Amino acid sequence: MPHRLTLIALMAALAACSPRVQPTEPEAIPQQPMTAAHLANLIAADGAGHTVLVLTGPAAPNGLDPVFAGMATGDPGWLAVAPLLRPEVDGEYAEGMADALFRALPINPSGVLTALDASGGADELTCEATDDPTVIAAVEGVTDPALQTVKAECLEYLRAV
Repeated sequence: MPHRLTLIALMAALAACSPRVQPTEPEAIPQQPMTAAHLANLIAADGAGHTVLVLTGPAAPNGLDPVFAGMATGDPGWLAVAPLLRPEVDGEYAEGMADALFRALPINPSGVLTALDASGGADELTCEATDDPTVIAAVEGVTDPALQTVKAECLEYLRAV
């Protein structure tokens, strides 16, 4: 018993002599920007449907915004994930993706048409009626024989002004 009291007294003395440590604010972990490769890995690991749910859920309600911004650049990596995500989005997200793909048409028409062909074909949201000659000329310039059907569909919607 005397050893126990001595030990308790020693611990109390050490605690009294120790400097107080102020808790620090946790450092914010910088968030890495979404990349097409990262998104492709998420889809491969969890499936496109689950990935869309996570990116549109309460923790990241704007999570598809960087995806759409990437697709709008016409970058082949971003366009490669479009056919995986396109069947999984609806409502405002479908409109966001369609707008991004429309904006990519003059930049990479073959890439956009390939994405559309792989995910159900052209539609009036993606190939929105326009009088912009650069968009129509870009799509008209696609010569890949495998894309001629989706090209014709897209041109029909584009010219429906």
